[in-house]
Amino acid sequence: MRFHRSVLAAFVALLVVFGVGVATIPIVIARLEIHLRKEAVPLAADLSTVPVPLGPWTRARDAKGTPIKDGVFGAEMIESLGTDKYLDRRYESDGGQVVVHVAYYTGMIDDVPHVPERCWDAAGLSQSMVATIFDVTVEHPGATTDGSPVNVATGRPYPRLESTDAVGNVVPIHLPVGEVDGVVRMTVTEFQNVPGDPSSRQVGGYFFIANGRIAPSARDVRLMAFDPGEKYAYYCKVQLSYSGRLTTGEPDDAVVRRFLEVAEDILPRLIPEVMKCLPDWPTVEERTRLERSA
Repeated sequence: MRFHRSVLAAFVALLVVFGVGVATIPIVIARLEIHLRKEAVPLAADLSTVPVPLGPWTRARDAKGTPIKDGVFGAEMIESLGTDKYLDRRYESDGGQVVVHVAYYTGMIDDVPHVPERCWDAAGLSQSMVATIFDVTVEHPGATTDGSPVNVATGRPYPRLESTDAVGNVVPIHLPVGEVDGVVRMTVTEFQNVPGDPSSRQVGGYFFIANGRIAPSARDVRLMAFDPGEKYAYYCKVQLSYSGRLTTGEPDDAVVRRFLEVAEDILPRLIPEVMKCLPDWPTVEERTRLERSA
């Protein structure tokens, strides 16, 4: 088959354009400091080091009074979760029991882990409340922003607590940016816990910590952790699960309200301990600044 000269010329031109693009696009991306694949950031400490107790919250016990060990997932569950860096622990206090689940992700392609409204639906539970974002009061007495480094993405200073390390040195705990006036925005959903028993409810609430900031939903964490301008990235899902039962005369959201009270009690104790395990993002930001100026 023979082609007209003009067709051949156009074909050759397209090949040239394609070749130039292949050669120059990576250079342009590098010059603009666009990072399509994020580099991993290791944990500062294993998530299992989150302590027991957390204030009045101690390790939960089973019906025989035996302390319940941290959950250990099998290979299939870890593959589904998408990470082997997690904490799955049941705490209890006078307010009842709550399962704390923390999962850490870094050095991955744009992906967000499972959330209750998907997992529990897939497990066959019946959803009794659509996923809704609630403002949860989370206060950290003693936290300050005086002299704190500023989050590069938002221009806001990191709230900071002080802690003592194993050898007695005072070290800062940089809390995530995103809490406004002591409020954390959390996605909450509810399912009927036992098929055929509408009074038995299971509530799941979660938020993400991504690159030193708090995000209430999967969509928000994508915008934070996969910002093309960021060389490094991580995100961490913090999830609480709570089971309860509606009693006669209670409003339909009574178990959700009890869950929110539990969240407001345990989260101020949990978040600083999780932040001790996560990368110190101001340190990562400073490293990125030095790399760009080198």
